[in-house]
Amino acid sequence: MPTSTQEPTIRSAAPEALATVALETGFSQWVFALRRTLFTTPVGWLLAMWFCWDRVPHQLIFIWLGVFSIVWAGGLWVLQGVIRDGHRLGRHRTRVLWVAGLDGFSWGLAAWFLMGHDPILDATLTALLCGVSAVNAPVYVTFIQAYYLQAGLMWLIAVAGLLGIAGNSHAIDCAVGYSVFLGLTIYYMRAIAQRVLEGIGLQFANASLAEQLRVALLVVRHDAATDALTGQGNRRALDELLTEQVDLAGKTGQAFSVLMLDIDFFKNINDTYGHMIGDDALRAFAQRVREHLRLGDVCARFGGEEFVVVLPGTTLQTALEVAERLRIGVAQSPLLTTPLVAVTVSIGAAALIPDQTAEDLLNAADAAVYAAKRGGRNQVRSIAALLT
Repeated sequence: MPTSTQEPTIRSAAPEALATVALETGFSQWVFALRRTLFTTPVGWLLAMWFCWDRVPHQLIFIWLGVFSIVWAGGLWVLQGVIRDGHRLGRHRTRVLWVAGLDGFSWGLAAWFLMGHDPILDATLTALLCGVSAVNAPVYVTFIQAYYLQAGLMWLIAVAGLLGIAGNSHAIDCAVGYSVFLGLTIYYMRAIAQRVLEGIGLQFANASLAEQLRVALLVVRHDAATDALTGQGNRRALDELLTEQVDLAGKTGQAFSVLMLDIDFFKNINDTYGHMIGDDALRAFAQRVREHLRLGDVCARFGGEEFVVVLPGTTLQTALEVAERLRIGVAQSPLLTTPLVAVTVSIGAAALIPDQTAEDLLNAADAAVYAAKRGGRNQVRSIAALLT
């Protein structure tokens, strides 16, 4: 069965767009995570110094720390600028890759400056490098390319340093062990990173779908409560509003009135110009009514050429004043100019009285509007006047 062009549709976002959003989000998360991790880097320095202090010449320790400190401070400075500038992947990718790469380079230099002095120390520092790679793995999971660079440079420099230690066969064992550990870490991290990015994309897809559903439900609710021709509330919306107002009046004693509007001789418009012009006249009439209502007043189409205006917190006397303003506003100028269509309106006003239902109130307003028609049309009548 064909669907209406006005029917809301739910469409999922394009996979390419979701992948891009996931990459941007992952990059943003990684930038903040890397900055947080770099703040803890001095803990690794302290461990390295503790392991090496009595086994490595202090001059070598301080040279390594000096180089690393410069790289570390520069990396934090760059990351702070990236964060301040909006941390966009396309704009800052190269800068942050430099930070990741130089961080790995600095850790790898530990093999050049700190190893080769003691076999046990070499094994300990190799374990420290494995620990650094393991600690960095979850940090880099949302931007795995940077992990490849950071870990790759750390491995390259460290292994070159280990293999350069002359006469130490255990250095080869350390290099092999470190290589195997890092290779397995990268192997598993690759799959994990893919799943993480897919999860981020799925979150955005779900959020997008939820938003589309919310908008669609709002459209459905609006359509269910709106008259398609005039854009005013329909009979269903009117009944709900009247029930709410009657309940509120019963609880608080707040005044509450309604106006029943009936366009005079509307059938003549349809007979003379046809129903299309009649529909245009109804739309123009609804617009004219809206222009003369107060803030908080609600107009609904009751049926045919009849409309009901709900006046919350309004006494009958004020309702009669609003009705008279509407009557004059409708009659003072034509609704349509091509063809020329001018109308008047008969209005019945009624205020809620104790123990009265919404149906009773509408019947009272209906009786008043018929009294206005019998009295010559283009006038305002109230149920109170009929009872006196």
